[in-house]
Amino acid sequence: MADALTISVVIPTRNRPEHLRRALCAIAAQTRPPDEVIVVDASDIPVTRHALVSQYAASSLRCVRTNASVCVQRNAGIAEAHGSLVFLCDDDIEVPPEYLETILRHFETHPDCGAVSGVVLEADESGGFTDGIPPPNPRALMWSFFFQLTVWADLDALRLPPIQSLLLSPILRWYRRRGNTFTLAGWPLVTQVGAGSFHTAVYGLGAAVVRREWLLASPFDEQLDVHGIGDNYGVALGFPGTTPVTVLPTLRVLHHRARENRLVRAVAHERRIVALRHLRRKRGVYTPALRRWLLWSIFGNMLRFALRFDGTSFRAAARAFRAIVGRQ
Repeated sequence: MADALTISVVIPTRNRPEHLRRALCAIAAQTRPPDEVIVVDASDIPVTRHALVSQYAASSLRCVRTNASVCVQRNAGIAEAHGSLVFLCDDDIEVPPEYLETILRHFETHPDCGAVSGVVLEADESGGFTDGIPPPNPRALMWSFFFQLTVWADLDALRLPPIQSLLLSPILRWYRRRGNTFTLAGWPLVTQVGAGSFHTAVYGLGAAVVRREWLLASPFDEQLDVHGIGDNYGVALGFPGTTPVTVLPTLRVLHHRARENRLVRAVAHERRIVALRHLRRKRGVYTPALRRWLLWSIFGNMLRFALRFDGTSFRAAARAFRAIVGRQ
């Protein structure tokens, strides 16, 4: 099986030359080199293969030119790929040298697996990175449960005094029964984090290795905005199984969060809500009950923004609320 599995890297990029250089250098340092690297470029000043080869000396590198749309770029790269596995690599991602070798070994020992990622550590304002998936804040967890918002936290790492543990126990049991799937409003849940690996319905696919046949069967939705807000959610909805994405906590990926071509948080939040509704309807899983819970979750965020005196985010959430109310 090891000889049968080949890896194509697909990197969409636009106006991020320094980030792209770092991503390519990390790929060049892999203990198991990929079989090909495809850079899908939409930069104002086009990226050329000649310029990239000086940083990533490999005959397997190709450049493809497309319109400026993350989903269009990813689909174009996947269509060009020859590998049985596709490493969906964002241009501001930095992976450790053993990344592809470890993931390939997981595919070899788990032949039913279709999508594997390391844990993505997000850059923070201090210049550091988040430490994996942290335990939740108890008050934030209660708020998220009440409004059925997303939770991205390791519940097993939560340590509480006896009284708080007793009060939160019904909520914790609910999340354990729900697993790494979705809230009643459709938002992703990642709350059950194992030591060796865990499985989830949705994960950021910006550093994931996915079977090409899965991606061809569930392509990125090119109707989404050019930044691709909600793209990974839509692709994962089309993967087979309830929790199709495997995450390996021992593999730690750095997401540098390039500022170029990045929407402000409030606008991204608004578009993520609209994308959730669109993608659920497209897959035929947008029920009246989910719509009501989605509106309730948006109201919860509006209340939170109001309490923080965050008028920009409040107005963005309110626009999304009106858009959902105005459409069945």
